[in-house]
Amino acid sequence: MKVIIIGCGAGGGTSAQFARKMDRKAEIKIFEKGKLPQYSKCALPFVLSGDVAPHSIIEFSEEWFRRAKIDLQLNTEVLAIDFEGKSVETTHGNEEYDSLIISTGAIPFSPVEPVGRTYFFRTLEDVKAIKREAKKAKKAVVVGAGLIGLEVSEALKKIGIDVSIIELMPEILPAMLDPDMAFLVRKKIEGKVEIFLNEGVKEINEGRQMEVITSSRAIKADFVVVATGNKPNISIARKCNTKKAIVIDEKCMTSIPSVYACGDCTQYKDIFGNEVIVGLGSIAVRQGIVAGINAVGGDEKLPPLLNARTTKIFGIEIAAVGPLQKDLPFQPIIGKFRGNTHPDYFEGDEIVVKVMGDEEGKICAAQVIGPGAAQKINAFALAISSGMTFDEFSKVETAYAPPVSPVIDVSTIACDVAKRKVR
Repeated sequence: MKVIIIGCGAGGGTSAQFARKMDRKAEIKIFEKGKLPQYSKCALPFVLSGDVAPHSIIEFSEEWFRRAKIDLQLNTEVLAIDFEGKSVETTHGNEEYDSLIISTGAIPFSPVEPVGRTYFFRTLEDVKAIKREAKKAKKAVVVGAGLIGLEVSEALKKIGIDVSIIELMPEILPAMLDPDMAFLVRKKIEGKVEIFLNEGVKEINEGRQMEVITSSRAIKADFVVVATGNKPNISIARKCNTKKAIVIDEKCMTSIPSVYACGDCTQYKDIFGNEVIVGLGSIAVRQGIVAGINAVGGDEKLPPLLNARTTKIFGIEIAAVGPLQKDLPFQPIIGKFRGNTHPDYFEGDEIVVKVMGDEEGKICAAQVIGPGAAQKINAFALAISSGMTFDEFSKVETAYAPPVSPVIDVSTIACDVAKRKVR
């Protein structure tokens, strides 16, 4: 059994590890066009801020792969795939395979042509280039107020750069939170960065200073960071069933036998059966596990996607699970509650919970802002997976002690608010 893996990111690297766990004798080879083995791209904003050392985000070293008897070929790009002949063409020659795993990730998307001191934020090399630029700069424009754009903006502020953020949509975090929840986050961070909403970037001009032209204004800066999202890198996989990404089934198999895919280059069904592109490191790892096991003859399956996501921006914890309100296939019943992490007589912090469900009260999505947001969303993720209703969740017994938590958790109160709207 010979397994070839294209890409050594979170998906590809993980698939190699689990293929090896399942089959100690299989020949496993990874082709990675970059010069580094698997590292955490989710940690890149914290490398930029100086909170994390660059070398520490390498999750599995070249030596680790050698010990695992996995042949990692860095600086090697796969140029083409012969699906009929079961072989790949690389910059260093051709290789045959029995099973193939495609984990080519994603590439940055830009609304305009990047020129001059304009940077993307996708790789460790991007971060190093931005850090070098920041040492001689005072002002930056960040294009995009999504999760990455805001994390980058905070990192730049930490290293002494004034930041203006330009966002095309009416509110920040448009792919993560509903506008009513995103508004609460924006109000908390507005004094720390300058934010322009409802403004598309028309042009970026290069000069002694960079100039970003929007639909409403021109903003000068020393450099620009484009964080407007990524698009799946599927150029070598067009013969697979591709839409916006490589379509995979519950076994991470593509439309071609013996060919699997995982990570940011894929799309997979969510809890409503819709094929979605997520682009989360956590999903890439989970898909990598399934692809790796099945590539060597296993029978592992993915559950439908919940899209559980979280971040922490300017000290504010944010988390969500399930579709946005606008993307639900029905008008949801909503329970929303603004509470505190502790009883009123104990110093605590504000926490806001929004939970959504169908007409029968079945929970399908939730969003949380405040301390412990990720753990509360994890509880909602379990509730969605288990088919729980507002009523059932509202009756869950939760732990209480004044210095730790309130008598009744805010999540259960939000569900109690929602269940009273069920008819």
